[in-house]
Amino acid sequence: MAMLHVTATALLFREGRVLLGKRTSTVRFAGMWDAFGGHLVPCEEPSTALARELKEELGIEVVGPRFLGIYEDVDPTSRDLFRHYLFLVTRWEGEPRIANENTRRFAGSRPRTP
Repeated sequence: MAMLHVTATALLFREGRVLLGKRTSTVRFAGMWDAFGGHLVPCEEPSTALARELKEELGIEVVGPRFLGIYEDVDPTSRDLFRHYLFLVTRWEGEPRIANENTRRFAGSRPRTP
C-alpha cells in the first residue's frame, strides 16, 4: 500500500516567471522539475510548514502567501500518494538560493501565450 505524504508547496511567482528546482533525489520525483516546499510535521499548519520549508530550502522569508487549494498526485518513482497544500507566493525577503541537497538548479518559466 502506498504511503500518503502531506506537503505545503509554493508557486514562487515574480516578474512573470515561476521559480522551479531540478530534483536530485533518486527516491521521490527523481530528476523532475518541481515547485518548492516540503512535508508538514505532525500538527503543523500548512502555511507554517511552507514558511519553514522555504527558509530551509531557499533561505527566503515568505510574505503573505495566498492559499490556492489542495491537489493530489502519485510520485512516479516511489508510487507514494502526495497531498499538496498549494500556495501562491509573490513576495519574499532575501534572494532565493539553493540551500539543500535535494535541488540541483533553478529554472524560471514564463507562461506561454496562445
